[in-house]
Amino acid sequence: MKKICLSLIIVLLCFPLMGNAQTLDEYIAEAEAKLEEERAATEKKQMTEEEKKEALAEKDAVTKDISNLETQIDTLENDIKDLEDSIGQKDDEIKQIMSFVQLTNGQSSYLEYIFGAKDFTDFIYRISVAEQLSDYNVNLMEEYNNSVKEQETKQKELATSQQELTAKNKELQELINKLSKQIDELNDNVQTAQAEYDNLMNYINTLKEMKCQGNEDMATCEARLNPPKITTGGSSNNSSSNSGSSGGSSSSGSSGGSSSGSVTGGGSSGFYIPLTKGKVTQNYYGNSHNAIDITNYEGAPVYAITTGTVITISRNQSCGKNIVYILHNVNGQDYTTVYYHLKTVTVSVGQTVYYTTQIGTQGGNPSYDSCSTGSHLDFKLFKGRYLRDFFTLSRGPHMDPRNWLPQLPGEQKWFYSR
Repeated sequence: MKKICLSLIIVLLCFPLMGNAQTLDEYIAEAEAKLEEERAATEKKQMTEEEKKEALAEKDAVTKDISNLETQIDTLENDIKDLEDSIGQKDDEIKQIMSFVQLTNGQSSYLEYIFGAKDFTDFIYRISVAEQLSDYNVNLMEEYNNSVKEQETKQKELATSQQELTAKNKELQELINKLSKQIDELNDNVQTAQAEYDNLMNYINTLKEMKCQGNEDMATCEARLNPPKITTGGSSNNSSSNSGSSGGSSSSGSSGGSSSGSVTGGGSSGFYIPLTKGKVTQNYYGNSHNAIDITNYEGAPVYAITTGTVITISRNQSCGKNIVYILHNVNGQDYTTVYYHLKTVTVSVGQTVYYTTQIGTQGGNPSYDSCSTGSHLDFKLFKGRYLRDFFTLSRGPHMDPRNWLPQLPGEQKWFYSR
């Protein structure tokens, strides 16, 4: 009887644990259902591709108007300079003629010149010269007055064009701000529901490639992708001397370095800025902007901020281009860092990375990235494991990256080391 009771107690104690276990197949069904819910919610928020095209076309039109106005202003300034030179020359010439002709009380002082003729032929000749000189002087005065009027007109045109340019510049800046706000609010640099579903399928395929079976416990499956455990503070691990490898799973310990230990460097935080230098172009503002934007030059190397494992990569997205997701285990807690707008990717899924590992290069050029207004890196930090604890970046448990990177300068400020 005692043995039966003991067995019953063991079964009852174990039952809840068994009930909480989840197989890979159960995970897939639950994840697909959650993503379907997200798809419906996200589609209501997202800006359509047509709306984006129209907004960007409007921006291009204003930019062209500004360029044309700047060309007109350059032409007007050159015309005004030529007129000033011409007026100056005419002014000097008029002064020389006036000093020679000397008109006084409507009578010409050069009559003496005319009546000083030696003979009639010379007299006729001198009258002709005087008339020509007088006519030339009148024409010169008229040209001078016209040039002055033209200069005044062009100066007014210049002032008007400069006012228009100032207004167009303001209009463009307002449009850029409007576009940025629309992109942040409607897309929030978030992938489409289809892209997130593709991420899920890629993640599942990765687990299956690691021999995970449909009826296998999900926790056991995911352990194949668990990152090395790290703790903040204490003695340094060896990761600072490693640059990362070109591939391999976290279990292989690629690129050297201990599988656990303390994160050091990067200031007092123990974490490193993903770019060696750059400028913070936009801060984290919670739901309205759940990342920090950093820019250097297009193609600048981008690094992991600390030890972790690449758990998925989104490639060639219309919004975000290439996106790398890295899982970290810091002080026993899972976190995910996300690196948006990469032009190229130099790591692979399952690879262990360190803060010295280059994961790709900075992109974000609007010519190939529809939800970007300029080249930059969009860096996000989430508490939990992407595709496990949360399935979407729009409403995931995002955190201010400055929690890990207090060495970052303020908005619109530059930094020159990690």
